[in-house]
Amino acid sequence: MVKAVSIVIQWRLVLPILAALAACPVLSAAAQNPATLIGRVVDEETGDPVGDALVRVAGRAPLNADSLGRFLLTDLPAGELEVAVQALGYSSLSVRVHLQAGQALEQVFSLAFTGDRLPEVVVQARADRLAPRYSDFERRRARGMGAYFRWEEIKRRGFGSVGDALRTVRGVRIRCDQAAFECHAVMARTPQCFPAWWIDGMQVRSFHENTPIRDIYGIEVYRGPGEIPADFGGSTAACGVIVIWTKSRPYR
Repeated sequence: MVKAVSIVIQWRLVLPILAALAACPVLSAAAQNPATLIGRVVDEETGDPVGDALVRVAGRAPLNADSLGRFLLTDLPAGELEVAVQALGYSSLSVRVHLQAGQALEQVFSLAFTGDRLPEVVVQARADRLAPRYSDFERRRARGMGAYFRWEEIKRRGFGSVGDALRTVRGVRIRCDQAAFECHAVMARTPQCFPAWWIDGMQVRSFHENTPIRDIYGIEVYRGPGEIPADFGGSTAACGVIVIWTKSRPYR
């Protein structure tokens, strides 16, 4: 009887060891299949490569993208990885990517242009290149028949949403429905109806004023028939017109 008890006790000691040994090949296989990240840093508006961007990953020495915005990270463990990217004249970016064992993941990292600490000639050259897309906006803005916001003013004044910008326009009111968690703009002259919305040259059925403003190049606000240009005329314009121009992304 004593021998039987002894055998049971010995097996209780051996089983955890056997389980640990059985797991070793699995762990070893995962360790032998590291992941790879093939990155490319681009300007989010033009799609142009951002050369020499600084790339940081925890536990690794920082590295720079090449002149075409490309970088390569090898021998990465499977799981979630946080990649931080910085470049002169752009907002910093932090992105979490999920890697599988043995995977070679290709990822595009899009940076928002700010122009900070760049020579004025560089900033102006970029603006001139993008001008054709926004030429109609700039033409109407020069006439000054409505209220206008361009991206640099949006950034300088720290607007967090379209509604934040619209609240500063004389003759525009923001009505919020607390039950529906929605806010809508109306014109003080025609509070009984909603203005027409245009996005990138196309009329849309609705637009939420709490939409983030980061990707907007410009906003046009026309408060009544006397301000509305022929480009946005029609029966739906009687209650005012709000026009949004977003930043173009041809590479997508």
